[in-house]
Amino acid sequence: MAGHVTYNFDEVIDRRHDRWSYSEKWSAAPETAAHCGVSAIADDHIALFTADMDFRCAQPILDALHATVDHGIFGYSGLEGNDRYFGALHDWFLHRDGWDIDTSLVAYCAGTVSALNTCVRVFTEPGDAVIIQRPVYPPFTRAVETGGRVVLDNHLVRHTADDEQGDLYYTMDFEGLEELAARPDARMLILCNPHNPVGRVWSADELARMAEICMRHDVLIVADEIHGDLMAPGVSMHHMAQVGPDARVVTCTATNKTFNLAGLPATNMVFSNAADKEAFEAARGFAGPSPFAISAAIAAYEEGEDWLEQCLAYLDGNIRTVVGYFAEHLPDVGVRAPEGTYILWFDFTERCRALGIDGAELHRRIYEEARVLLQDGANFDPEGGEFFQRMVVPSPRRVLLDACERIARVLS
Repeated sequence: MAGHVTYNFDEVIDRRHDRWSYSEKWSAAPETAAHCGVSAIADDHIALFTADMDFRCAQPILDALHATVDHGIFGYSGLEGNDRYFGALHDWFLHRDGWDIDTSLVAYCAGTVSALNTCVRVFTEPGDAVIIQRPVYPPFTRAVETGGRVVLDNHLVRHTADDEQGDLYYTMDFEGLEELAARPDARMLILCNPHNPVGRVWSADELARMAEICMRHDVLIVADEIHGDLMAPGVSMHHMAQVGPDARVVTCTATNKTFNLAGLPATNMVFSNAADKEAFEAARGFAGPSPFAISAAIAAYEEGEDWLEQCLAYLDGNIRTVVGYFAEHLPDVGVRAPEGTYILWFDFTERCRALGIDGAELHRRIYEEARVLLQDGANFDPEGGEFFQRMVVPSPRRVLLDACERIARVLS
C-alpha cells in the first residue's frame, strides 16, 4: 500500500470523452441535457450540478482496486463475517467524531437514495406523512411522494444580512416542527446533516431539541449524514445517533461523498434497534456489494485520511475563491461559505431584479449562454427557490473560475 502522497487537485481529467469514464455528471446524453434543462450539452459546457468530485481517488483506494482486479474472480460478494470492513467503519467514526457505532446494528444498502426510498416504504404506510426541511435535496421529496406518502415541509428559517448570523444562514423552525410532529399521520422525519444545499452542520443543541420532539411524538428520524466528513475548518460533526441516543434513529453513512466513490456504492445504515434493522433488510432483499466497493471502502477508512485532509484544504480554497469572486464581481448575489458539504447555495434575487428577468431567463443565461450546468433552486424548494442555484465545487480551481467568469459575464 502507498505511503504519504501529495495529491494534485489542480489536474483537469477528461470525464466527458475518456472511454473509461462513464460519468453521469459529464455526459452529453439527451437524458442528461433534459435533466439539466438545456436543449443539448456541448463540449464547452461546465458540469457543476452533481455532487461528485472531479479529483482522482486516494492512492490506497486505487491500490486496493488493482489488487482486487489481480485476484481475478468477481463472484457474489458479501459482508457477513467481514470483521475488517466493519472494524474499519467503526474505527473511522470513533476516531473522527467520537461516535462508537454498534456494528451489529449496521446494514448495507446500494446507495443512499435507495436507502431513503426503502425506509419510507418500510416504516410508513401509504397516506402517512413524512417531515422534510426545505430547501432540501430533491430525492427526499421524491422518496415521499412516489411512495404515496404526504410531504410535510418544516421549512428552514433563512436569515438575512440584518440578522446576527448574517445572510443565507438557516436555522430550524422548532415551533413548526412541534406542530407537524404532533399530527397523527406524521410517522417519519428525514434529516439532512450537513444540510444539502444550505450547508448548515446542525449543532448538538439543535439536534437534541429535534430528537426530543420526535421522541415525544413517536416520529422516526432517518438521518442522511453522507456529507458528514466534509467539514469546514473548525467545525465539528455531531451525529443524531450520538446526540439523541434514546431516539429511534436510522443513520445513513457512506464513502461516496467523502472519497468520491459514488460509482462504488457502499451506504452503511446504522440502526438504533435490531427490529428496525431486520425490517429494513427484509424489505431491501438481497443486496451484495461488489468486491470493488468492499475493497474501496476498507482502503478509504483504513488509509484514506491523508488524502481527505488534503482534499478538504483544497475544497476550502475553492469555496473561498468562488465566494470571493462573487463578492467582487456580482456583490448583489447572495452566497456564503458552508459549515459542511462542498456545496454553494446562491441567491440571485437582487441580481435578477436589477436585470428585470425571471427565474426562467436566469436559467437560460447561465445554462445556455454561459454554458454552466448548475441545479435550479426550485428543485430544492418548489415555492421559494425560483431565483436560487446550487453549485458543487470539487473541481480544479481554474475550471471553477472559468464558470464564475462566464456567469458574471452573462449577468453583468
